[in-house]
Amino acid sequence: MLAPTHVAFAATLYLGGAAVFEYELSPWGFLVACIASLGPDVDLPTSRFGRLLWFWSTRLERDYGHRTVTHSLVGMAILLVAGLPLLLLSSQIYGCLVGGWWSHIWIDMANFRGVDLLWPSRIRVVMPGNRNWRIAAGSKAEMVLMCLLFAALLPLYPLATIGVRDALQRAIGNFDISYYEFERGAGEHWYRLDLTATDNLTLDRIRCDCPVLGTWQQGLIVLHEGRPRAVGEEPGKHNLYPVRSRLQAGDELQVLTHKVDMRGRSIEWLASLIDSDRTHYLLGELRVGTRIEPVEDIDRYRPVSYSGQVLKLHYARVQDLDTYRHLLAAEGEVYVQFWLHPGEERVELNVSDTPPTDPVPAVLRGYLDLER
Repeated sequence: MLAPTHVAFAATLYLGGAAVFEYELSPWGFLVACIASLGPDVDLPTSRFGRLLWFWSTRLERDYGHRTVTHSLVGMAILLVAGLPLLLLSSQIYGCLVGGWWSHIWIDMANFRGVDLLWPSRIRVVMPGNRNWRIAAGSKAEMVLMCLLFAALLPLYPLATIGVRDALQRAIGNFDISYYEFERGAGEHWYRLDLTATDNLTLDRIRCDCPVLGTWQQGLIVLHEGRPRAVGEEPGKHNLYPVRSRLQAGDELQVLTHKVDMRGRSIEWLASLIDSDRTHYLLGELRVGTRIEPVEDIDRYRPVSYSGQVLKLHYARVQDLDTYRHLLAAEGEVYVQFWLHPGEERVELNVSDTPPTDPVPAVLRGYLDLER
């Protein structure tokens, strides 16, 4: 194949790989892949690398011939070892070097002669096996192939910048893709869900651009009209059934997490520590003294659930605690998360390291059976 065809094929593979595997596009990686795609022809003195490295190319052609050692698995192994210092600098650039070199060998298999991939064996590897489908170097068929490859770069570039999954998500609004994308990037960005859904209790159709808080029972927790609600495909576990959705990543997210020992402390005390004007979420499980028999939670997901002697918090906020402020914890911990935008002032909790004088009041001991 001619040099432009090799470059076009390497560029197509680079952008196609970015679209499928979603690695970050890099101009340096792209450049290395394209240059490396010309490397195996160093065994041909008339090639671009052959003219540049004539001292080696003339000897390679004389001693081994064209499309032999540099187009073989042995040549690939030498490249892998020789390029190891580059791996320490950048694994992506190293991958582009190897991938660009391999792209040259791969497309040369489509020539009539093929390549000595298993060198020093004389077995030639061709693809496809039918000779009528293979391409002569410099022929009209190669010109058509080269033009098609360059033309493919135009739609591949925007697809490579967003990835195949995001493109499918935008096209069909698949909720499973939204869920997977959030799981993969949770904690890195502020996320919003462009959502069309059905309320499982009222059957109302809901359309919103909702902030995403976290996950729940193979679904997502979103903030809809100031209220946390679970989105998912199981009506028995989720509030909203997704009809169409698209996850959108926003600013980088910085999360400051404070672990608070609640032993002997009240919910009112915890709420007093937190500035409710800042974006915050509470996660934890507490044992408290008042016994309440469990009841079926018809509303599916709740940020605060209370049954028996256990109070559970899952992406709760201070305003969600109003009903439970009088409760006193016998044991348990709460993780307080503050979510910050870039440049936003840090938040600290002034929690004393000294526990309360009586961490378990006598009124609770009968309920907790602590003396057993």
